[in-house]
Amino acid sequence: MGPIASMAYGGELIHVAADAALWEKILYGAVNWLDGMKIGMTFGVLLGALLHTTLRYYPLKIGKNLYLNSLKGALIGVPAAVCANCSVPVICGVTRGHGRVEVALGFLFSSPNFNPVVVVMTFVALPLSMSLMKYAILLFVIIVLVPVLIARLERDEPLSILTTTAEGAVCEMPLALGTLECTESFWSVSKEMGNDYLKNVWMLARPTLTLMLLASLVAAALLTLIPWQSLLSEVTPWRIFLLSAISAFMPVPIALDVMFAASLNNQGVAGGYVMMFLMTLGTFSIIPAIYLWRDVSRPLALSMYLFFWAIGCITGLVFLLPITGG
Repeated sequence: MGPIASMAYGGELIHVAADAALWEKILYGAVNWLDGMKIGMTFGVLLGALLHTTLRYYPLKIGKNLYLNSLKGALIGVPAAVCANCSVPVICGVTRGHGRVEVALGFLFSSPNFNPVVVVMTFVALPLSMSLMKYAILLFVIIVLVPVLIARLERDEPLSILTTTAEGAVCEMPLALGTLECTESFWSVSKEMGNDYLKNVWMLARPTLTLMLLASLVAAALLTLIPWQSLLSEVTPWRIFLLSAISAFMPVPIALDVMFAASLNNQGVAGGYVMMFLMTLGTFSIIPAIYLWRDVSRPLALSMYLFFWAIGCITGLVFLLPITGG
């Protein structure tokens, strides 16, 4: 495994010199972050628009079992292989196409973590105990936490994204299909679907570009302004709490959590820090948090962030125990 440029991006389009001015480090870091995300975000927008368009005409056959729905979303996310940030346009296409939120969240947590390449990287590059703990927690999130949170929120107040009848809502198809005559040509139907797809691409691209610019500046600023070397030089629970809060907020490309954690482990950094970054970095971030806050539910967004902050603290402290105890 080769060296990585930073904990926010895997390569440098513009080299950031160690003695560069503060504004240059933030600006160049933001450009490097955007460069690392451009392919994944483009794919996410195109796939999200496709799902939004398709679900208007062919709605998902989803039952009322929230646990099974979340698992279905996770299975769909495995081959998609996009990071938590690039998953947002995809899950936005699902929910705006009147899909279920738990399906979207299953996809969100599965896609960056359960891709076979990422799974193999994790088990090869990191200790077995860390890898097993991470995937046990992720399975708990998908199979238990997501359905329980959605059920609780819907019990208190129905989620608006699931009850809104937006323009283009799907109508029921008559049962006696054999008695219907097709009055629209293939060209007219294709043209209508193409126009809908382009509209949905633009609808997703506008907020995605805004989020990307915001996230790039946040990632670059956090990377530049926080004294990472100083914080990682000493092992204390309070530093675990602080770093977990920052890491769960950081938007990073797919697999960078594994590469960064492995790099720290190879450098002899305390296992608590390694596990904390492995658990929080890249699993959730500011981008899905903003999406959930604006489009789905503020309590859900806050709950997911607090969960990953807390689980980062807990798992980090677990792997600090041998050091603090010895």
